[in-house]
Amino acid sequence: MFQNLKNIDGFVVIDKPKGPTSHQVDYWVRQITGIDRVGHVGTLDPNASGVLVMALGRATKLIDIIHEMPKEYVSVLRLYCDVPDEKLQWAFSEFVGQIYQLPPLRSAVSRVLRVREIYGLSILERHDRLVLFRVLCESGTYIRTLCTDIGYAIGCGGQMAELRRTRTGPFGEGETVTLQDLSDAFTMAREGDTGRLTSIIRGIDYPFRDLPKIIVKKSALDNIAHGSDLFPGGIKAVLGTPSKGSRVAVYDPDNNLIGTGRMLVSHDEIRDLKVVDFDRILIEPVIARKPQMHQKPYPVRQAATGKGKVQMARNSGKNVQGHRRSGRR
Repeated sequence: MFQNLKNIDGFVVIDKPKGPTSHQVDYWVRQITGIDRVGHVGTLDPNASGVLVMALGRATKLIDIIHEMPKEYVSVLRLYCDVPDEKLQWAFSEFVGQIYQLPPLRSAVSRVLRVREIYGLSILERHDRLVLFRVLCESGTYIRTLCTDIGYAIGCGGQMAELRRTRTGPFGEGETVTLQDLSDAFTMAREGDTGRLTSIIRGIDYPFRDLPKIIVKKSALDNIAHGSDLFPGGIKAVLGTPSKGSRVAVYDPDNNLIGTGRMLVSHDEIRDLKVVDFDRILIEPVIARKPQMHQKPYPVRQAATGKGKVQMARNSGKNVQGHRRSGRR
C-alpha cells in the first residue's frame, strides 16, 4: 500500500496525553514518520487529552475543512457550592442550542462575543461538587468558558477541572493510537511489514466518505487544477442527491479525491450553470514545458571606453565601435 513512507497522504488519530502542546505532537509525528508536511486539526490545550487528528502530506490542505466539523468532549465541572440534582439538570438544559460565548483571556482569537451551537449536553455522573458531562458542539466552542457559564447560571460559580476530546468530525476515540504505537508501526513498515501501519492510517478521502460524490471527466482535470469552476459538461456522474449549499467530494475517474466544494445548485437543477464552488483542490496543474530554443549563447566582449568604463557588447551584429563584423574569426 505504501510505496514510499515519506510520501503518505492521509490521517492518523493520536491520543494526545496531558502535558505537551499540540505543536509538540506535530514535531514528534514529523520525527517519527519522516514526513515533512504534518499538521493537526483543532488545537488541544496542554492539560487536555484525547483525539488529535494529524494530517499527513496532501491531507494538510484539508485541515481547515475538517476543523469546521462538530467536536465532542467529556469534561469535569467543579462547582463552588452544593447544588440539588434538579437545579443542575435545569442549568445544563439551558445551554443546549445556540449560546453566546466570550473567549477566555488566554486564547488564540480576539475576545469578541460569538454565537456557538451546543448540539447535545448530558450529565454522565456526579460526585458531590464534581460533575462529569459529555458535550457535542460546534467547532470553536470553548468548554472552559461553558463550565464557567454553567456555574454562573447555577448561582455559585464553577470551573473546568478536566477535559478530554472524544471526537472530531468522523474521527472517534476508538480510532486513536499513542505516539509509541505510531513509532512501532513505522518501524515495522521500514522492515517490510506494513500491516500495522495500514490499519491506523486513514485515507485522504476518509472524512468525506458519507458525502455526495461527483465524478468528473478526465478532460476536466487540468482546468480544475488551474482554478476553473465545475460545469455540467465536466461531470461524468453524480452519486447521491446533493442539495444546494451542501458539501460534496469531487473525484477523478479513477476514484481519487481531487477536491471538495459546495453545491451552487441542487441535484435537479444541474443544467448549464456552475455546479460546484471549490474550497480545496488537491491536484496540481500540468504545466507544459516550453520548447528549448537551440541557439548559441551570446558572446560577451569587453572594451575600454574613453571614460575608463567597461562596455559589454553582445552578439548584435556590431562590434564595440559600432562597425559591422566581417564574420571572420
